[in-house]
Amino acid sequence: MHQFPPAESISGVIASRLKAAVAGRDTPLIFKGAVADWPIVAAARQGTGAVIDYLKARDAGRPVETFRQAPDGDGKYFYDGDMTGFNFARAAIPLPAVLDRLGRSDAEPIYIQSALLKDHLPMVKAENAVPGIAAEPRIWIGNRSKTQIHFDLYDNLACMVAGRKRFVLFPPDQVGNLYMGPFEATVSGVPTAMADLENPDFTKHPRFEEALKHATVADLEPGDVLYIPYMWWHHVVSDGALNAQINFWWDDSRTGLGQPIHALFHAMLAVRDLPPHYAAGWKALFDHFVFGGQTGQHLPETMRGLQGELTDEQRAAIRKQLGRNLSED
Repeated sequence: MHQFPPAESISGVIASRLKAAVAGRDTPLIFKGAVADWPIVAAARQGTGAVIDYLKARDAGRPVETFRQAPDGDGKYFYDGDMTGFNFARAAIPLPAVLDRLGRSDAEPIYIQSALLKDHLPMVKAENAVPGIAAEPRIWIGNRSKTQIHFDLYDNLACMVAGRKRFVLFPPDQVGNLYMGPFEATVSGVPTAMADLENPDFTKHPRFEEALKHATVADLEPGDVLYIPYMWWHHVVSDGALNAQINFWWDDSRTGLGQPIHALFHAMLAVRDLPPHYAAGWKALFDHFVFGGQTGQHLPETMRGLQGELTDEQRAAIRKQLGRNLSED
C-alpha cells in the first residue's frame, strides 16, 4: 500500500461553522472533532451495542437499500470478474435486521447504502445536525468495506460517527490516470475507476502510477468531518464491526443551468469522433466560450444571446430548443 501525504486538518470548528469554512474551497479539509458532541457519536463511544440500540430506537420502519456479499467476501463492492454483473447482491431489508446482523461477530460483509435520514431515521436527523446546510443528510452503515475510487457531482461533508474510515483522494484532473469504468453500468450510480489502489497493476494501468503522486489521505475517527470538494475522486476503506457515517451533499451552482454531465454525453456523441481538423475547431470554441468564460461584450446587449447574461426565461427557452434539436438528430 502506498504512503500518501495527509490532507490538511484543522481543529476548533463547530458544526454550525462548517459550511462557511469550506465556501469557495477546492481542496479537501479535515475538521477534527467538529461533530464530537452529536448524540450518535456519544453512543459510539459506548461501543457497537450502544450505537445499534440508538439507531433501532429511532427506526421509522422503512426498509433500507443494502449491499451484501457472501461470508467470505472481501467487502469490496465492485464488478464481478468479467464485468457482466456485480460481486454483491442488492436487497431492501428492514433496518433492525441489518443492525442485528452487524451486531454478530460472524456477520458477512453488509452495507446500508446512502439512506436518507428523513425517510428512515428522522429522529437521528433532528438530533445530529449541521446548521446552515439545506441538503438532506444520508447515513451509510456497515462493517468492513472498500469503496472503489469514484467521484460525486456534489460538494460533500462526510461526518464520521462510528468506527473509522480512510479516504484516499485524487483531484479531478487525474481522471485520465484513473481508468474510469462505464457510465452506463455503475456500482452505485456514479462511474468508478478501474485501477486498483490496493493491488495496482501498472502493466494494465500504467498511468495510475502518476495518479498516485497526486493523492492525499484522510483518516477519520468518530466526531471528525471531511470536506470532499465537487468531483474529487475518493477511495474509501471502512473498518470495525460497525461503521457509520452521515454525509451532506450539496451543489452551489445556479439552478436552471442544466446538468454538465448531459453536456459531456452530448459532446462525446457529437464532437469526439469528428475528423481531427474539425475537432480542433470545436476545441477552440469550447476553450473560448465555455472554459474561457468569454462573453460578447463587443456586441450590442440586445444581440448577445448565448454570449451574454441570460435570464431564467431565456435559459428555459434554450433548453427547450436543445431538446427539440436532440430529438431531430
